Amino acid sequence: MLVPRPPCRHGSLVDAQTRASEPAGSPSRPLRDGLGFFGRFLRNPTSVGAVLPSSRYLSRALVGRLDLGPGELIVEFGPGTGPATEIVRNLLPTGARYLGIELDPRFHGMLTQRFPTLAFHHGSAGDLQRILADLGLPKPARIVSGLPFASLPPKVQDSVVEGIVWALHGSDGDFRTFQYVHAYGLRAARRFRGLMEERFTGFERIGPIVRNVPPAFVLRYWGAK
Repeated sequence: MLVPRPPCRHGSLVDAQTRASEPAGSPSRPLRDGLGFFGRFLRNPTSVGAVLPSSRYLSRALVGRLDLGPGELIVEFGPGTGPATEIVRNLLPTGARYLGIELDPRFHGMLTQRFPTLAFHHGSAGDLQRILADLGLPKPARIVSGLPFASLPPKVQDSVVEGIVWALHGSDGDFRTFQYVHAYGLRAARRFRGLMEERFTGFERIGPIVRNVPPAFVLRYWGAK
């Protein structure tokens, strides 16, 4: 069941589509990123979970507007090669902060080189509470995720969901992720949505975003219990 979307100080999922732009001089970057991403997928399809990076259309829908105040934090789970990270960098207000948590060491190295003004942690999103404490960072106002929940084991799903609930409980922050249309009915994907439905009062499904390979839904949750 879809819950009507309340006013959100972090803005619309779609508004960012008219505000973000691709950096100059980067026409070959999607090809380079795609080849690298596909290679990682072939070597470890469970952890990467996709054949190609998210398109700019899916990334913009995932990030939305970033109406963050000074000192507020956005956390990204599984930035990969950085398609959504690029949108965040372009929209991040002055004084707001970003942290990307990436488990794959090669992706982590690529991200730190590609986005030198942003902070990245090499580790698991399931350790969110410890990571924030170690880095002296506040709870995030928003979490966006590129993790392949449809292929994550139950134990990993549970730890990530617990961290999301801990981070957003008692705030008006939200969590946003996506699931591919073809995988939406898979058992692990349904299990994840069931966990989130139990722990959040609000849910919105956007899409499908058809200008992505493969098409995907963006899922937004708020009101952590």
